[in-house]
Amino acid sequence: MTEQDILEALEEWQNLSVDPENRYAYEMRLKWLLDQLSNIRGSQEEGRQEGLKEGLEQGREEGKNETIRKMVEKGMSITDVAHILDMTEEEVRERLGD
Repeated sequence: MTEQDILEALEEWQNLSVDPENRYAYEMRLKWLLDQLSNIRGSQEEGRQEGLKEGLEQGREEGKNETIRKMVEKGMSITDVAHILDMTEEEVRERLGD
């Protein structure tokens, strides 16, 4: 079910005449629908958070690669770049694509 489906079902249930015989069924269905809505919204938030973390990590890596590239373009040795950035020379070379 989508969030829109759930919201429409909630509205439909609220519009129904609720007599004592149907009240329990109504309340159980309402609880189930609200739980589904909560699950959907929770999943969406988890997805947003995961995407944000991945984006930040990717940005950090791209920034580090750009820093390495600029340091080497300015004449710094691979050894000095590795030392400053607390990396191995091999890691620096890999990021430069050497």
